Amino acid sequence: MQIGSLTVPNRIILCAMGGTAPIVDNQYNGNPEKFYLNCAKSGVGLIIPGLSILTDKWGRPGWLDEAGDVFLGPLKDFVQQLHEETSTKYILQLGAGMGRGLRANFGLTLPYFNYSAAMVAPSDGLPNVFAPELKHRALTKDEIHKLVDVMINSAELAKEAGCDGVEIHAIHEGYLLDQFSISNYNHRTDEYGGSLENRLRISTEMITGIKKRCGSDFPVLMRYSVASKTAGFNKSVLPGQDYIEWGRGLDESISVVRILEEAGLDALDCDNGTYDSWHWAHPPTYMPQACNLPEAAYIKNFTHLPVFVSGKMGDPDIALDAVASGKIDAVALARPLLADNEWACKVREGRIDDIRPCIGCHNGCFGRLTRGLNVSCALNPQSLQESKYTLKAEKSDKKVVVAGGGVGGMEAARLCKMRGMDVSLYEATDHLGGAFRAAATPEFKDDDRKLLAWYEKQLKDLGVPVFLNTAVDKALLEREKPDAVIIATGAVKKRIPIPGFDRENVCDAKEYLLEKRPVGENVTVIGGGLTGCEVAYKIALDGKNVSMIEMADNILQVPDLCKVNSWMLRDLLNFHNVHLYTGAATREIGKDYVTFEKDGELQTICSDNVIMAIGYNPIPIEVTLPGVQTFVIGDADHVANLLNSVWEATDAVNSL
Repeated sequence: MQIGSLTVPNRIILCAMGGTAPIVDNQYNGNPEKFYLNCAKSGVGLIIPGLSILTDKWGRPGWLDEAGDVFLGPLKDFVQQLHEETSTKYILQLGAGMGRGLRANFGLTLPYFNYSAAMVAPSDGLPNVFAPELKHRALTKDEIHKLVDVMINSAELAKEAGCDGVEIHAIHEGYLLDQFSISNYNHRTDEYGGSLENRLRISTEMITGIKKRCGSDFPVLMRYSVASKTAGFNKSVLPGQDYIEWGRGLDESISVVRILEEAGLDALDCDNGTYDSWHWAHPPTYMPQACNLPEAAYIKNFTHLPVFVSGKMGDPDIALDAVASGKIDAVALARPLLADNEWACKVREGRIDDIRPCIGCHNGCFGRLTRGLNVSCALNPQSLQESKYTLKAEKSDKKVVVAGGGVGGMEAARLCKMRGMDVSLYEATDHLGGAFRAAATPEFKDDDRKLLAWYEKQLKDLGVPVFLNTAVDKALLEREKPDAVIIATGAVKKRIPIPGFDRENVCDAKEYLLEKRPVGENVTVIGGGLTGCEVAYKIALDGKNVSMIEMADNILQVPDLCKVNSWMLRDLLNFHNVHLYTGAATREIGKDYVTFEKDGELQTICSDNVIMAIGYNPIPIEVTLPGVQTFVIGDADHVANLLNSVWEATDAVNSL
């Protein structure tokens, strides 16, 4: 593939994602190097690392072009190593900042943020995305000129460091340059506001300035959202929803792309969305596969530039068809490569079923980033944590019994076998998967089902003995005489002894999902956690009238749940008219009704069926033998998410 004068060896791109920037606060971040090299050696043709921002310190020192020692020191050394060891190209992403997308209320410990100075935007009074009560101030023209100058200077430093080009971030996702480009954000009356050409001026000045300084043959890319998918401030648009575009629509996007191309741009790195419609740029499990492909394919009809697309493109068949058919020129992946660094070589070798799928949970990547933690992957803790979580290389001849065949137990058994241990996996039921089997049943959980299939294949290929319908007890351990036991037996549902809880029309969420129990037209879900909300969404998709009763003042108060997932799920529940009763306590379940108390008053709603989703309690087995190492992981120890189960399995196996 050609990007201007640059030849890229293939059409697989590792695109930028938060937490992987090589320069942070003008300091070098070497943590992603091993991850980049793993992906490059697997066959990724182009790496675009995470955003190196021009400044987050408005009113204080700290401009990116002041970090010449970083560019020409450790960054240059790494790019040279990458080029010597692989044929992969490296294009540095440079960005002007977040504008009203500044995460002002995430509770992060960011002492370097001068929030009052950093709250900038194209125009005065724009509300912050995450704390709308906070308003942003307009950038002055001198500040705009400073951004342009620093962008050009930083691109020149990138070239001197050996980078193969730069990508400007972004007329993308509602970041600062995107806010300048959209009329409903940009109310300026000077040369940086008004007409489309004026609103794009800051971006085109950056492109032309870089080309003049670095040469016409130095590639300049743009991270670009084709359509904003926004209906207003903090009003997102869902797939298939009828709406009037409040941001950038497809018609205007054609004009934008032509202006950028005329300015000298070399490629478009596309998706959709803004901070107001976050789930397009960071698609969770509820988004369809290749969610941004239609718009990227559409805009390709109006430009001579290479067009890439990202957003749930991890299915190799979908990715291949998109490129081979000419809809796009390259597929851009981020989180699928976190889940499996060897995605490219497994595709090349035809080992599609061996690719560990990204399930769109965002717990290990985006969720950790927004909590101020290092980015990794819920399913693959080795990504960006290679020194801490990489499986120990030395073999072990220990004999290990794993009790419980959920995801945590399967991961533990897989890793034990990879270390050469004599491991056996015991599951008390007639199937593997544990609680995750139920979670994977809704139609929007296709990637979850792929993950279960992946685990079963890995265990089979590795030759791990699996014993179903076999509970681990003291007698089994005395017979097997293991050196270690890993207990991953999961949790048991909670029960609330309210009148009617044992009626035939009442069941647990797992029972409903796994047994495919029929329900009537009016269904009540008790419990507004993640399970309850996903069950309510599934039932609403079937056209039923769904109500949800939650004791807390709000739904989805789940530790470590990523906001992009919870916000989209809330929007889906609202779009499908799920009736929410928060701060409410269920008092009675009848044959065709449910009574609950809210604000001191009793209310009754019609209900043919009731589904309980009120949580779980750990159920570790009580087995300890002298001299036998014992580890309790996942739900068996504490009600956990998938990340906890997988990471704790890795810790346990590495402790053996």
